[in-house]
Amino acid sequence: MKLLHAFVDICSELNAFTQQRTEKRARRLLLTSLLCMGRKWITRMISTANRDQQDWSADYKLFSRAPWKTQELFTPVLRHSLEYDDPQRPIIIAGDETKARRSGNKVKRSRWLRDPLSPPFHINFIKGIRFVQFSVLLPLHRFYGVAARAVPASFEPVNIPRKPHKKASATEKAAYEKIRKANNMCKQAVKQMQTLREQYDLIGAIQRLLLFVLDGGFCNRTIFRAPRERFRVLARCRKDAKLCTRANDPAHPQRIYDTKKFTPEEVRTDKNIPWRKKKFFIGGKNRTVRFKERKQVLWQRGAGPQFLRLIVIAPIPYRLSINTKANYRNPAFFLCDDLELGVNLLVQAAVDRWQIEVNHRDEKQHIGLQHPQVWNDASVDRLPAFMVAAYSFLLLASLRAYGAKRTDDYIQPPKWQRRRTRPSCLDLLCQLRREAFAHPEVLEPLEIDLQATSVTQKAAA
Repeated sequence: MKLLHAFVDICSELNAFTQQRTEKRARRLLLTSLLCMGRKWITRMISTANRDQQDWSADYKLFSRAPWKTQELFTPVLRHSLEYDDPQRPIIIAGDETKARRSGNKVKRSRWLRDPLSPPFHINFIKGIRFVQFSVLLPLHRFYGVAARAVPASFEPVNIPRKPHKKASATEKAAYEKIRKANNMCKQAVKQMQTLREQYDLIGAIQRLLLFVLDGGFCNRTIFRAPRERFRVLARCRKDAKLCTRANDPAHPQRIYDTKKFTPEEVRTDKNIPWRKKKFFIGGKNRTVRFKERKQVLWQRGAGPQFLRLIVIAPIPYRLSINTKANYRNPAFFLCDDLELGVNLLVQAAVDRWQIEVNHRDEKQHIGLQHPQVWNDASVDRLPAFMVAAYSFLLLASLRAYGAKRTDDYIQPPKWQRRRTRPSCLDLLCQLRREAFAHPEVLEPLEIDLQATSVTQKAAA
């Protein structure tokens, strides 16, 4: 019952709703969205609470009419994430974009997008919505000996304007280009980062620096030249980016950029710059990682005259089995706009950024991010963020209830499954359902009448 109690306690801290009955309904749907089986439709959330013979319109109006903001759902996440980090270190937040399949010509924001799973020799397209997500990276490896855990803290759709018809007038095409440039993904990501900075200030983390670790799609001038107040950026860059140093030509004292350019790949292969070695937590244990660092570099087309530091991480060999040959990953190149943070912290943050990919997988496969079939414009934006918030509460509740490691409290894994050091999303969902069935008295204040037979039968209907 520890996990269930912890989840209910975190849900009770919501302050995004103006009415008490609306907040109670939201807390009920947060819990039933995780307890229901099969497709994560609102109707099945209602059926899981055994309220399918009552008026259902209020549950739909929670997303279409009730006045609340999606970002306010994640305030408890930000507050509790501070409990698992060193107050003397910056708060590390991973950022990335993800695509959720959503068809329908009348669905708001549904556009044709490039399929990230398409093979490199043939680009495929999917009909869906693009989201920008930011997840707080909890450095659990510093205290518990397990991999870092990424907890979603922001989830907002990207406002992509609809492309006009090829026979549209020149005025319509010009208006489209203007709106597209003003609402691109990186500009909206900057707004999310600024909002996170404001939220951390409100919960008392004014003195803490925010470090955003971003993927290659965010390594551009929009991000590096945006006004940043008490937050820094560490972004993965291309290996052929044109970098240089500050010009020192007495004949041209006004020149800023040196005419001699170099690329991150050239820095990696430069034997005059020695490799540094240190152990970092990656792949379940501390491993030796080689890296290079070069400070005071300039990126003329990106950050402009602002000094950056280049970090090159060498490929880390791995084997699929003991008897196979060693494979090598690709090297990684990162640019950071902070020249004072320790390089060890930046390398570990770059390695931990991969945990946000685990969030994307869990949200789509187990949380049901792509399942809801709502058509109202407000619901299309709100319901995915609502489900991601429930996922964040579940991750934090597991840390409070059972700690960071996978204990014997969870359901025993099958014999063929390799031993895991931390619980997976399926482990948490199974444990939450088991505790909810065993202790229905905890669900009574939320008016949830959970019955195992009824839940399975209605899920199959």
